[in-house]
Amino acid sequence: MKNHQLGFGISMKRCTLVVLCKRLTKLVCGPLLKAKNMNNILQRKIIFLILLLFIGANASTYAQDPSFSIYISNPQGIGKKVFEFDVMVQASGPTSSFELRTFQGGIWVNPSYINGGSISLQNLTASSELTSPKHNGGVQWNATDNFINLTANIGVKTISSCISTNVTTAPILVARIRMTNTADFGCTTPDLKFNYAQNGSPLRFRTSVSWRASGCTLNYDMFYPNRPYSGSALFNGELYSTLDGDGKSPVNTDRNEPGCQAVLNLTAFLQGFIINPNVSSTMNSTLYDLEQASLLSGPYEPTATDSIRVELYELNNTSVPFASAEAILHNNGKAKLLFANNSEISGQPYWIAVKHKNSIQTWSKNPIDFTSNVSYDFSTALTQAYDDGNNPPMVTMPLGVFAFYSGDINQDGTVDSQDMNPVYNDNNAQLYDYLITDCTGDGTTDSQDMNFVFNNSNLQLFYAQP
Repeated sequence: MKNHQLGFGISMKRCTLVVLCKRLTKLVCGPLLKAKNMNNILQRKIIFLILLLFIGANASTYAQDPSFSIYISNPQGIGKKVFEFDVMVQASGPTSSFELRTFQGGIWVNPSYINGGSISLQNLTASSELTSPKHNGGVQWNATDNFINLTANIGVKTISSCISTNVTTAPILVARIRMTNTADFGCTTPDLKFNYAQNGSPLRFRTSVSWRASGCTLNYDMFYPNRPYSGSALFNGELYSTLDGDGKSPVNTDRNEPGCQAVLNLTAFLQGFIINPNVSSTMNSTLYDLEQASLLSGPYEPTATDSIRVELYELNNTSVPFASAEAILHNNGKAKLLFANNSEISGQPYWIAVKHKNSIQTWSKNPIDFTSNVSYDFSTALTQAYDDGNNPPMVTMPLGVFAFYSGDINQDGTVDSQDMNPVYNDNNAQLYDYLITDCTGDGTTDSQDMNFVFNNSNLQLFYAQP
């Protein structure tokens, strides 16, 4: 078969031209295929231009490979023998959105955390935020390598189904995995790492996603045959590379808490910190805002409002705390408290006392039965807080949320003239900083802070405890 010169020093066989042209429209290529004289300069240049267009189209397809971030989030112990965590995904880098088809996961677990037990696994499909049928893949434990194998979700990667999930820069929960242990989980970190290298025996999945490039016919994944992945994939914050030394991602240090901790998921609001109580219950992100202004050293999450301290008291001793912990209260009222001595706390009832730098300390209405993971919400009703029968234990906000009283600057359990003096002085000094006198959390002390102290002092408030 003859080779044909395409001009500019390029040559190829006529059959190759036929294949290329058949991929393009007959309107353009038909006359060229019928031409017998391939020495015509004009025809050669036209074919060369068609070839460039073909190559360019394929190059653009490569350039469209999405960049994304996969990471572990929301790990939590549910009892001493049950542990759950979420696998999250979001678009990242130059990618604002893409259509996710499947996720396959290989996840290594710290053997010290397994603590010699036998593991059984569940994929909690109902928790997945992927398009129905959600993430419904099977899950298998590799005891040899302390390894979780999560198969790709099924029923979506077909030409006709056209099922995908639009992934943007907002995180989406791909799968929630539950681990049940025959032994208590160890008092160490789980160290969950994504695997990069496939292995057949024993089975170790590599972590990968597939996506729909366009329509329903083009489906690609990170390891598509003869097609190098051109995006950037982050796993627990690390950029994926075939040259990775151990074939695994690092751990997500922000979500790698040690076991043997009692967890309290708390919901509470600070009266003065709520930005616009007639519109929403969102509070100022004081810690984050002051970090951005270089007044505090972080890093703080964009939702970080302020630090709080929570103390646990035994039923027969409300003068000395049995345990205490500090955490960041976020602008949605959420805080996660970790108490180290789980073995002593779990299974026992405790009073909860919440303390904040310029709010009246507030106690739970009743003792709370602690497990390894328990929740308490002060914001739903006045009856969630302990009261002395004289004043409401919390303030009722316009939208029906209940919040802790602001204005107890000196933390003596009441709001009075002694609290007004430092607020008045800082107001005159026109300070902007992380201030104990800042009752609104806007970084300064001014007339708004004075109003909270003045109004609450008129109520003759005093904290109540059992």
